[in-house]
Amino acid sequence: MISKIQAIVITILILVGCVPFSVHAASSEASSITQEIVEGSKGFNPEEVGSRLNKKGEELFEAARSGSNFYIYLALAVFLILLIGGLFYKKLLSVAFLLLFLSIIGYLIINFWPQIFDTVVSILDWLFDKGGSNGEAALGV
Repeated sequence: MISKIQAIVITILILVGCVPFSVHAASSEASSITQEIVEGSKGFNPEEVGSRLNKKGEELFEAARSGSNFYIYLALAVFLILLIGGLFYKKLLSVAFLLLFLSIIGYLIINFWPQIFDTVVSILDWLFDKGGSNGEAALGV
């Protein structure tokens, strides 16, 4: 009959014996992955990657925009619940109007993000290209 100590020693020997096989398999797998990365980087086209990222971004933005109506309805429902709760607890009134303000801002950002982004970029462009670098001295200097 095998004692507990012999069973533990045999189990440890089997586990230690299997480690080199798994290490060898992992190293050969890692080299094949490295080879795939090297081969894939030869045909890398940044314009293609950029256009795919832009397309995915537009898809995500359209998904967010399609859910914006549900977002505003849910925000209005929570606002009304907090408003009713505000009849009993005055602190809930301020939370209700804060939620209403933030939800309206969020709704506007979701639906008009391209226009907001273009406006901010044009202001920064004017500030750093035309407004700040035309080399004229300021009045009073």
